[in-house]
Amino acid sequence: MQVNTGLRKPRILLAASGSVAAIKFGNLCHCFSEWAEVRAVATKSSLHFIDRAALPKDVIFYTDEDEWATWNKIGDSVLHIELRRWADIMVIAPLSANTLGK
Repeated sequence: MQVNTGLRKPRILLAASGSVAAIKFGNLCHCFSEWAEVRAVATKSSLHFIDRAALPKDVIFYTDEDEWATWNKIGDSVLHIELRRWADIMVIAPLSANTLGK
């Protein structure tokens, strides 16, 4: 196991669920990206509330369609596994009561 002794920004995987509160997702991306590396994921239903153009340019944004776009055969990378390896923490925010209940 390798330990990264160099200083780097924390890596946050920010996720949005499909509730009207997702209109705040862009603000959260901006706030987190001031001090951390941010990658964002959003469900199809959350896209009704997220303004993609308002997201910071340095935030990589993934949707449901991206999950299997690069996977063709066994051995190819799978997005959710690569994101798990990349992230230090995952934040689901804003979090709907429905998603919390699941």
